[in-house]
Amino acid sequence: MGMGSFGVHSFVIEYDDLKKICPDEIQAIENAKYFDSVGWANIGLWLTWNDNDQIMDVIHDAVLDDKPDPVIRLELTYENMIKDNEEEIVEDIFDQYEILVTNLKTSFNKNTGLSLYFDHYDEESGDRYDNPGDKDGCIFCVDGMVQLSPAGEKFKNIVTERSWTQFG
Repeated sequence: MGMGSFGVHSFVIEYDDLKKICPDEIQAIENAKYFDSVGWANIGLWLTWNDNDQIMDVIHDAVLDDKPDPVIRLELTYENMIKDNEEEIVEDIFDQYEILVTNLKTSFNKNTGLSLYFDHYDEESGDRYDNPGDKDGCIFCVDGMVQLSPAGEKFKNIVTERSWTQFG
């Protein structure tokens, strides 16, 4: 492990297994406006650092890139209030992502009795031996696995404990 890196350890559920448990919620996130720009990596960064700007900046750039869309163009030019409208659009889309992530966490808890939280993995800063089980840099971490509860015992074959390095 290089200087400036530190070891990280968590119970992790991989994306494919999470998608089996919460298919509707995963699909809703992946169908959300601008998900192609946002992606799991930015969701992981946003939720890891609890920094709304991590995702709002990406949404803002996507809104600006989407100007050819007549609906967005109309919203951006209405009453010459471009900046205010851009910010409102970004905030509205961000609010939807917050709701979708909350729905995923709630559904996961309801279906498993465990708690889902997020971390981020940067492959370039990591180590060649890392295998954090991430989806495009987003790690789906699970709380409630230590001293396996009845719910943890039920899912012990698909929720795995992982370690990786991070720089920071």
